[in-house]
Amino acid sequence: MELIGILAALGSAATWAVGALMLKPFAERLPAMGLAFAKGVFGLMLLGSAILMIGHESISWAVFWVLFLSGVIGIGVADTLFFKALRELSSHSVVQLMLLGQVATIGMAVAFLGESLALAEWLGVALVILGVAVVLLGPGEEGDTQATRRGILFGLVSVLSMAVSVTMAKGVLDDVDALTATFLRISGGVVSLFVLAPVFYLGQGNWLTPLLSDWRMALKFCAIATFVTIGGFFLSLLAMKLTPLAIANTLLSTEPLFVLLIMAIFYRERPEPRRLLGSLIGVLGVAFISSQSIMA
Repeated sequence: MELIGILAALGSAATWAVGALMLKPFAERLPAMGLAFAKGVFGLMLLGSAILMIGHESISWAVFWVLFLSGVIGIGVADTLFFKALRELSSHSVVQLMLLGQVATIGMAVAFLGESLALAEWLGVALVILGVAVVLLGPGEEGDTQATRRGILFGLVSVLSMAVSVTMAKGVLDDVDALTATFLRISGGVVSLFVLAPVFYLGQGNWLTPLLSDWRMALKFCAIATFVTIGGFFLSLLAMKLTPLAIANTLLSTEPLFVLLIMAIFYRERPEPRRLLGSLIGVLGVAFISSQSIMA
């Protein structure tokens, strides 16, 4: 089952990588929080339909609220602050904060969930994080913004909120199926986005207007985003349910490696030697993590 969880985590990372490339044209034209809200609403519609057809087990109110609040913290608070941080941080600062978030999540998994990994798994986790860092941390790009204290504060709160969010979700996943957990977590995110977005767009007009002004583009976006979101969110929670959080969260961070692979195969873009080396280090890390499950 742990090997299935590993494959689910890699599948989720690959899904988000495809989504990042497919949704980039929309993100350049529409407000980020409006896109996140629409993506969540359509995802809930599809997930709700699936749950009605398949059925679900009854869960306690405690589990319900933990998953709902996990979505509020991870999607509403963390994503919102991350969007704010992006405006005031350089690409290097963003990557460093993302890697800090990975380490924070692993620390919380050990401290609050009592997780312990085999030596080979710890080595694999370290190699994956190193590989992603090598891929993302390169020479500064022209146009990088200067990091500000406010941007760093937004970024720190964002990554720590995400770490808290996934740790909360992992703590109750044994008591709920992954589909229902995904629905509840996205529900929390959508509700919080609806409440928080007007605050962040205060004085800038209606934050949903750009999205609703072109319904054809909006429908096309939602069709793509529904598949990507459900694949990304559902597989990520399935991975967290079947594997230790330290492993699942590390493998979910391999999205940049999949982007690199997609660009090389479909766009014939030759990767830089540094990024190729980082990818190989990441793959080696995945091999170390997977070997423990295969040989068990």
